[in-house]
Order: sequence, then structure tokens, then C-alpha cells
Amino acid sequence: MKVGLIGSNIWYSKSKEIFESQGIEYKIYDVSCVEQGLELAIANKLDGFNVTKPFKKDIVKYMDSLMPEAQRIGTVNCVKIINDCFIGENFDGEAFRISLDHYVSNHDDWEFDYPHRMAILGNGGVVPAILTALHDATDLTTSSHEMTVFARNPKCIDEKSISEFDAKKFDLIVNTIPFETGIDINFNNKSKFIYYDLNYAEPNLLVKKAERNKHCSWSINGLDMLERQAEMSLKWWKE
Repeated sequence: MKVGLIGSNIWYSKSKEIFESQGIEYKIYDVSCVEQGLELAIANKLDGFNVTKPFKKDIVKYMDSLMPEAQRIGTVNCVKIINDCFIGENFDGEAFRISLDHYVSNHDDWEFDYPHRMAILGNGGVVPAILTALHDATDLTTSSHEMTVFARNPKCIDEKSISEFDAKKFDLIVNTIPFETGIDINFNNKSKFIYYDLNYAEPNLLVKKAERNKHCSWSINGLDMLERQAEMSLKWWKE
């Protein structure tokens, strides 16, 4: 099996290390446009590939078909190639939800509860999957759970500027904004909270900063989610 990863400015990726530890041939394709990545996938006779920033939305229009979850979310993070046809899937939401549930269910503070006030920082390609996963986990239409997206460049009326974000108003903070933007967070929380940072490159200074707040139940980087995605991708490619 030959698989890989398509993205841009992804020097930090641990995907190759994760897959090769399982004996899988895996190559990183750091490209300037999604079309270039697709051409390389066919030229190198890949069986499939993962998709990361900034192509998770743009790649959808190049898919010959979409699996139900990718169609529901509207983004793709995994592709299977059959007879030069691209089939798009998305494991971001499922991997995130399972990872978060693992921490929530195994901590006394959250054993009989789930975060009620949730902030998602960023509006990139992974965010639709995170939102979908949290909607599924909490059923926002019938409960007291609230979810707010804060972005550097809000794209719709439901998104707020990152300058309006106040950490103490939330008990779950999910950061999807890359480190290289220089993002910083003032963890001024006065009650229990969970910080989940999808960045996994070390050192993760925001994870360490959140841990210094005595009310922080968990401060998590994105490696656990990445490893779960890899497991799901590999299983699907082998089917």
C-alpha cells in the first residue's frame, strides 16, 4: 500500500512517522495548490492520501464521490483512489469526538456532565467537522449547550472576531488556529475548563499555559486526534 499526505507548509507533520511505524509506505506532499497534489497522487500511483491545511474545503469539488460523513460535513480529510477515481471521506469529527469523550469520561470533574459553553477558535477546513461532532455530542437544539466560533477573519454572521474572545466565559476551548499566526490566549478562567489544541508540534506553549490555571481539568494537544485519524484512515483504505 502506498499512501501519503497532501497539504501546504506541513513540515511539522507527524503522519509519516505514525504510518511508517506500522510498516506503511507514506510520503508527504507539501504543495502550493490542491491540483498539484492530486496530480502527484495519480503519478505516484497512491492508493489513497490524507488531506490537511489548507485544502480540506477546496478538494471537495475534485472528488468523484463523497462518503456520507464527508458530504454531511462539507470537507474532506481522507481520500481513497480506485481506478484513478477519488472518493472523499472525513474522519476529523469522529476522531475529535472520541478523543474528547475519552478525557471527559475519565475525569471526576466531568463524569456526569459535558462542557456547556464551547468556544472554537478559527474557521479553517477542520472547523466544520469539529462543529458537527460537538452538535452530535450535545444536541444543541434541546439543551443548554452553547457554541461560538471566533476567527481572525469572520466569514459569516454566526462567527465573531477573535478579539471578542474571553476565555473565562467557556468551559471548553478548542483552538484550531496554527501556531505560526502568533495566536495567544489569556486563560483567565475562574471555573473548571478543558483546553483542546489541535496543534501537536512541540513545544505547545498554549497547552502548557492552560495547565498553569488551577481550574484547568485537561489541556490536550492534537496528537491523540491525529493518531485516531490515522487508524481510521488505514482501516478504510484496506477495505
